[in-house]
Amino acid sequence: MDVITSLDQARAEIDVLEHPFYRRWRNGELRPQELSSYAHQYGHAVIALAQASGQAARHADADHADALRAHAVEEASHVELWDRFARAAALRPLRVRAAAAAETRECARSWTAGEDQLERLAVLYAIEASQPAVSRTKLEGLVQHYGYAVEGPAVEYFRVHAVRDHDHARLARALIGQLIERATDGGLATSRMVRRARRALRGNWRLLDGVEATDRGASALVGDG
Repeated sequence: MDVITSLDQARAEIDVLEHPFYRRWRNGELRPQELSSYAHQYGHAVIALAQASGQAARHADADHADALRAHAVEEASHVELWDRFARAAALRPLRVRAAAAAETRECARSWTAGEDQLERLAVLYAIEASQPAVSRTKLEGLVQHYGYAVEGPAVEYFRVHAVRDHDHARLARALIGQLIERATDGGLATSRMVRRARRALRGNWRLLDGVEATDRGASALVGDG
């Protein structure tokens, strides 16, 4: 089994679209507070993805540096796209970025981790190969259930990632293929890459766990009041 097949298998086994939070998103069952909390917390993951892209660019060899730098610049620009959604979802004026929950910090660490370039690219591939389907699902839910306009600035992040991450995943896949051929310990490298990718995918899942836990706690306080 080659490394990309192994990474795709990990993505299938840890499919965030099967998380209860995203299932409820698809079904129009999220309350405004949940959507707002999610927008705040996932913003930290968007920053982490930009940081991970930047790390891969900084450690790139001459043959790959230009492509990875362009990727990093693009991901950095997407932080503002996400913030437009966060401002739209906020229940009160958004002046500062909300603090990251413990689960969100865990996700950010897993997305920016990597002992070598192959591990960094494995994380990028695992995240970005899944993003088109995730972004389409979230966009459809926002439009169908939560009153967002399909072409509005608040959903631009999702429209962009539903398309561009096909290209980003293709880039990571190509670079992985080139670098793994040069690796002297290909089998060991593959195992490390898959472990790192699984941690990143589980980190995304944990972020969603944290959003749900925070909302359950807030709901309980309201109920007690």
